[in-house]
Amino acid sequence: MEEKNVRVITLSDFWNIFFWHMIPMILAAVLCVTGVYLYAHFVRQPLYRSTASLYILRREREDDYANSNSDFSLALNVVNDCNYMLKSHAVLDEVLDELKLDMEYKKLAQIISTLNPDGTRVLEVSVVTDSPELSKKIVDSLCKIGARKISAAMGFEQVNVYEYGTLAESPSNGIGLRKYALIGVCAALAVYIAYLLAFILDDKIRTEEDVNKYLKISVLGDIPNAASASGGKYSKYSKYGRYARYSRYGRKGKYGKYYSYGSKGVYGAYQAKPEEGQTEQKEGGKKE
Repeated sequence: MEEKNVRVITLSDFWNIFFWHMIPMILAAVLCVTGVYLYAHFVRQPLYRSTASLYILRREREDDYANSNSDFSLALNVVNDCNYMLKSHAVLDEVLDELKLDMEYKKLAQIISTLNPDGTRVLEVSVVTDSPELSKKIVDSLCKIGARKISAAMGFEQVNVYEYGTLAESPSNGIGLRKYALIGVCAALAVYIAYLLAFILDDKIRTEEDVNKYLKISVLGDIPNAASASGGKYSKYSKYGRYARYSRYGRKGKYGKYYSYGSKGVYGAYQAKPEEGQTEQKEGGKKE
């Protein structure tokens, strides 16, 4: 059975990827956090939430405490009905008329949300708008009108406003320091994962150990500085670099711009100066 070449990734590989690519990770985190901050403060509209609560208590007679347990269970079962009635036309239309809001019924229903904590007869009502004062006015009016309408429709003697709306001091859609930190960590982690995947998918043979491992052959020798910019055979300043700038055959080489066969050589506008012992030649190769 042939042995398969399996690439092993060690903890040092994970650390090296993190260490050598730390600067791109930090830059990605800073850019993402800065972008989110600019968007939150200059593009996104701040919204303010105000929350009030209704307490639902059903009693057929004020002095009837014998059936208090059954009343409590029944009140729990009708919380969903109360939730539905708060968003009905009968309630919201009256809220619009009372506050004289220039808003449609559907728009008002969209900014209202309700929550019933488990095991309680409390119904929390929240309104979100772009103004903290407007949010409080709407939620207070909604709870007062809703309590009256629910009592009349369902026969509850007590549906009370337990708590009126609060005046929000900060936007409900704001981004805190924890969220900014989480955004920065996620951005840096995404860059790290990208470099890690590039490392895992890289199957190039780079070192002598890779040659021995994957090709099953031994390396007899290597060329020193073969890949460097100044020591390669065909590098910029090499002797045999055909197109090198300062090579023998380059622009300023033996046959280059300023020598005998260059553009300004013997056949050019300016002849090259003759060496000692040679006579100067004019065009056509005649001696003087």
